[in-house]
Amino acid sequence: MSDGDAQALEAPARDDSGAEGGNPQRNQAVLLSERAAFAHNAGSTGGGRLDLFYPKDGTPLLNCPYTLVDETKLSTDESRAALRFMALLNEDDAQRTLEKHGFGATDGTTGQTLVASAGGKAPQPYATSSAVPPSTEDVQETLGMWTVTVQSARLTAVVDASGSMATIVPGRNQSRMDVTKASLIQALGQFTPNDEIGLWEFATTLDGAKDYRRLVPTARLGDPVKGGGTHRETLAAAFSALRPVPNGATDLYDTTPAACKEAQSVYVKGKFNAVVILTDGSNQDDRSISRSALIAELKRLADPERPVPLLALAVGPEADREEVDEMARVTGGGYQVTDPAGIQAVILQAVMTAGQNGRAARG
Repeated sequence: MSDGDAQALEAPARDDSGAEGGNPQRNQAVLLSERAAFAHNAGSTGGGRLDLFYPKDGTPLLNCPYTLVDETKLSTDESRAALRFMALLNEDDAQRTLEKHGFGATDGTTGQTLVASAGGKAPQPYATSSAVPPSTEDVQETLGMWTVTVQSARLTAVVDASGSMATIVPGRNQSRMDVTKASLIQALGQFTPNDEIGLWEFATTLDGAKDYRRLVPTARLGDPVKGGGTHRETLAAAFSALRPVPNGATDLYDTTPAACKEAQSVYVKGKFNAVVILTDGSNQDDRSISRSALIAELKRLADPERPVPLLALAVGPEADREEVDEMARVTGGGYQVTDPAGIQAVILQAVMTAGQNGRAARG
């Protein structure tokens, strides 16, 4: 997601070789209005021009509606001037002027002259060459990312802070917690300012009688925070500050339903709501509810009107994959991460997979 057309137009590679600053691994297509494509192609030549492609099954209409702001507060003269200007925009001369500068007609149609200037060809859709069809996995991943991108994500990250997270990762001079934090911060960069993310940590006796606590509330990453900066920066700092609790044990069975219950209570319609739990062990708290009671509680919390899938990640070789799978199966899916450095990729894959499954269910 880019802040404007200019930033989006920097995304595609300039040519297949990556010459002139182009990178062939970058995006080969961007979503633009006809007006933006027209403006770009008007100042480009040769390989710098874009091809404008209209999907066969149609595309959303981007228009620039004319409306009166605070109409009740306008004086008679102001209202008349505004209405006369609107009438002027609908006259033939004005329409030709707008088309000359890359704007379509007021009825949503686009003349062939404008389409050609914007980089379109007739008939549409067209293909420049035959291509290898994408694999089923590629299609599912794209559908999942599209769903999540359109909806925006609302995630609660719940990180294991038990003492075992201080264990050194084989082949690295870092603990499981250090590698996990770095991977979480890296994953954070893949989300847009419209995505909402919060942070919990959990370990026995972490917060008095409770074995979990909320560190950062779930909010838009782009929102400003008191004292300066954004929620994204606050969250990144909170990730960096995570520390294993000495002698702390893992309490999955009390933490998981508590996180799911809160996420469901503040559910936001139109977003991809989910809880992401990262743990390097199995439940170790004898005071918590049983596994069967946990599964029953997760089933009870499931609400098709407010779906909050549980994306459970088993981090490290000591994590109980079977336990994670059983918990996640009720609402989402379980994933095994042997090396915590792979958390970033797995979180994104989990979100995309859940988004794809949700799209299929809605369809």
